[in-house]
Amino acid sequence: MAWLTNTKVVALWSSYHPSNVHARIGGAWRKFEDTNDDACTNFAVLGAHAKDGDRRVAVRVESGRVKEMYVW
Repeated sequence: MAWLTNTKVVALWSSYHPSNVHARIGGAWRKFEDTNDDACTNFAVLGAHAKDGDRRVAVRVESGRVKEMYVW
């Protein structure tokens, strides 16, 4: 488990496939957790909010997937 702190969401990507959303965070593309469609959607909304407002985020990444996100 790794925390990336004081970083930004600089890009978002998704496709028409269910729960297929990625964000460019901390210099790498990271997939949002997709075990639950609602969780993936919620991460996408948080990521868009952070990107649009140029806000700092802290994310917990496990196996390349975002499992937890805080937006300031």
